[in-house]
Amino acid sequence: MNYIKSFFLRVWFPHTRILWALLFLGFIFYEACGLYFQYWLKLNPCIECVYERACFMFFGVAALIGVTAPKHLIIRLAASLVWLVSSVWGLIIAIEHRGYEIDYQKSLQDPFASFSTCGFHANFPSYMKLDEWLPSVFAPTGVCGDAAWDFAGLTMVQWIIVIFVCNAVVAGLVTLLSFIPFGTYLGLRNRKG
Repeated sequence: MNYIKSFFLRVWFPHTRILWALLFLGFIFYEACGLYFQYWLKLNPCIECVYERACFMFFGVAALIGVTAPKHLIIRLAASLVWLVSSVWGLIIAIEHRGYEIDYQKSLQDPFASFSTCGFHANFPSYMKLDEWLPSVFAPTGVCGDAAWDFAGLTMVQWIIVIFVCNAVVAGLVTLLSFIPFGTYLGLRNRKG
């Protein structure tokens, strides 16, 4: 039982660099998957895909903030809140994206059905023009709604929703755990039994 407690306290508490390093690895994995789909499988990203990638990018930002000084409350809170906000924001975007996907699929079945689409130009804020700074990653070149890939019965957008839900739950828990003072955390780690 002490091994489980030790593992939990060393890995899943925001007071250690391990959690933030794992989050950074997650960010690398998600971005690598997006680039794999774009450049290897030739699935062009739509605007919603690009916005979802930007939310994943903020997982990396949160990880870099958290890894700097996880012993300090302000740093832990800043990192966990960036992670939480980007997870929730990404979830909102992914749910909207799923709506486009459903509309598009309906239009394929009924040629007279109207459907909405997301557009063709990204609308990043002027202080963060990711589509201009790094067009190979953040420039939209695809159409919203085209469900060209699925795995285990779920489309890519549905998997992205699952990923953002899981990250929002974990980021919420990490945010709550961030309020535990570092001294209390050390006491929990060092307590026998």
